[in-house]
Parts: sequence; C-alpha cells; structure tokens
Amino acid sequence: MPLDISKQVVLITGASSGIGAACALALAQRGASLVLAARRMDKLREVADKAKALGSRVVIAPCDVAIRDDVIRAVQAAKEQFGRLDVAIANAGYGLRAAVHLMSEKQMEEIWRVNVMGTWYVMAAAAPIMIEQHSGHIIVVSSAIARRSIPQMGAYAMTKSAQLALAEAQRIELSGKSVHVSTVHPITTDTEFFQRATERSGKRVDGLGKTQSAEWVAKKMVRLIEHPRPELWPYAPVRYALAFAAAFPSLVDHLIKKNFSAEKNIQKRV
Repeated sequence: MPLDISKQVVLITGASSGIGAACALALAQRGASLVLAARRMDKLREVADKAKALGSRVVIAPCDVAIRDDVIRAVQAAKEQFGRLDVAIANAGYGLRAAVHLMSEKQMEEIWRVNVMGTWYVMAAAAPIMIEQHSGHIIVVSSAIARRSIPQMGAYAMTKSAQLALAEAQRIELSGKSVHVSTVHPITTDTEFFQRATERSGKRVDGLGKTQSAEWVAKKMVRLIEHPRPELWPYAPVRYALAFAAAFPSLVDHLIKKNFSAEKNIQKRV
C-alpha cells in the first residue's frame, strides 16, 4: 500500500526555487503539510502562497543550510507546528565550475559547507525525531554526477558523492528503526541552477546531455515518498551509462575528454 501523502509532514530545504519548489507544489496538491526552508524569503513566500492555495498547511522557515542552528530551527518548526516530521528533503545546494587545481580555498570551503554540511545538518536533526516516532523518511537530493565526475565540476561532484556516502551509511544505521533513507540522482534539470552557478563561477556553466524539468523530478520524488527505496534515478538509462563508466574508466575518460574538446571548439567558432 502506498503511503498516504495527505497525512505527511514534509520539510524541504532549498524550497524557494527549482526542484525544492516543484516538490513543495507537487506535495501540496496531494495534501501534505509543509515546512519550507530557504534563504530567499521573497521567493519562499511566493512558493508558500501557491502551496496554500492548493490547500496545504504551510510553515516557512528562514534557513541558510550552512548554519546548523538555522537547520535545527527549521526541523523543530515541524514538531512545534505539526507535532511530527515524516519526511525531510535535504535539497539545498549549488554548483561551481572550476578546475580542481585552480579553485580557491574559500570556494572549496563554501561549497562543502552548503552542499555537504547542510545536508548532514538535516540528516542529523531529523533522525532523532523520526527514531522517536518510529517512522520517517530522509531524502537527499544528490545528482547523477555523484557516480562519475566531469571536467571543471570536480568540487560539485565531490559534494554529491559525499552526500551519497552519508546516505548509504545512514540508510543501514536506521534500517531497524523504521526510518528510510533515500538519495535522488537527477540529470541536467531545467532550473536556475546553471544561471546561479555561472554567476558564482564567473564563467558559463551548462548542463550536459538530456534535460528534465523540475516538475518531472518532483513527480518521481512524490512516488518515492509513497514507495520508499534506496535510490531514485528520474532518468533511468543514465544508471546503465554509469555502470559502463565504472567498468571502463579509461575509455570513458577518453570519451568525456573528446566531448569537452568538441564543446570548446564550438564555443570558439561561435
């Protein structure tokens, strides 16, 4: 039997845009109670208003996931306002384009603090509540790049791999306590991610390969909440490509290098 979404209290970080906002609206349509957390309060209120118009009960929480106290307050808001926390979605994060040897220490520290520490803060704060209530689901929005890095995106891929490692460990740690832990691995998704990554990087950041909508990923994530499983790959074929990459790393290195060289030549002609 699928889980009844209308009875779920769901926390979403990074809920002001992209996959986080799409998840909020998809869950609101199904009647979930929401705690929406993000830094940009103007955009967060817009998402909250739309969710309320769909009939959802909504609490908004100002939250910079790089600050542990902010995350704790957002998690506690679920308990205080709704009496429980059923699903915690660690979604907030950003991308950065830079060669590994050219990154500054500040860049590396900032992306680690937001993408990895911010995720861990959610996992650490949500788990005790879920253990106590003998149910819950922690969902980490990782990426397909967690399984295979690409040039210029090494730091971002590192954070996505780290998220996956934390989730794999916690999934087993909590397996006997009726708490599920899942990771989500989107491919290129049509959000403002690339615009913001470009702004942070000082050079253009584009997606690679097929593009999915945030709404498609959100639809799949709602299904994941209804039917928990360890990993969600919204575009299933990429799993086979990544299995090939793991089996033949040198060949895949060559193909990736060739692809990125071709992209550089196209950009030069343009």
